[in-house]
Amino acid sequence: MKKGLYKDSAVILNSLDYSESDRILTFYTLGRGKITGIAKGARRSRKRFVGNIEPASLVDLVFFHNDRTEMVRVEDARLVDAYPALKSDIVRLSRACYLLELVAEMTKEGQRIPGVFNLLAGFLKLLEAGGDDSVLRFFEIRLLSMLGYLPHLDGCVVCRGPFAADERLYFSPEKGGTVCGKCAATAGSVAGVSAGTARLLSMAARFDTGKLARLKPGPEFLEESEEILYDFIKFQIGKELKTKRFMTKLRNSSF
Repeated sequence: MKKGLYKDSAVILNSLDYSESDRILTFYTLGRGKITGIAKGARRSRKRFVGNIEPASLVDLVFFHNDRTEMVRVEDARLVDAYPALKSDIVRLSRACYLLELVAEMTKEGQRIPGVFNLLAGFLKLLEAGGDDSVLRFFEIRLLSMLGYLPHLDGCVVCRGPFAADERLYFSPEKGGTVCGKCAATAGSVAGVSAGTARLLSMAARFDTGKLARLKPGPEFLEESEEILYDFIKFQIGKELKTKRFMTKLRNSSF
């Protein structure tokens, strides 16, 4: 990115207090991918930034890039959509924060990947409308596809053979996809997965947000897809996501 003043649509991924008056922002833009910037005086501003740079907010940003540093200086933010229903419910908000952290961890600074911005903004809207955990699974598989990490789901990733109609399938994060019973023994840590779950994930990777919103998968898909996709994501990024741990605690709590 050349030195200069820029304007772009963005989803705020993260916002951290910095010094007595500033905030460090990470945001995913429509035209320039993931960017980190500093909003000078944001903690004291009563006009430019108040309520406009919170995570899970869609904004129009004005920022300045100085070619001496990678961090941009955020000059102004106009709120487009605060997704208010997300922030009034802890379960919806935790799901939204999971999407934000997933994008933050799986994308590189300044690398524009067509579709990721619209995917994130669209799925935040689905969650705001009351989308359940299936929304998370569909977001995961679509994001993996866009980033070039789509797991192999059609046949055995090891021997490349097709699956028999009644065959029990397995999923190997290490090998990057589904494996047959014969290859499972040498595929590292594996989890069982039904043919129906594998097929639906394979189809969902190609569907747009509108089609995915109309899908209503059953409990078997929700359970299996959560396990295999998150194991695969952990293998790719090399760590567990904080929001995933929080959602698990929230699910197991008495609230």
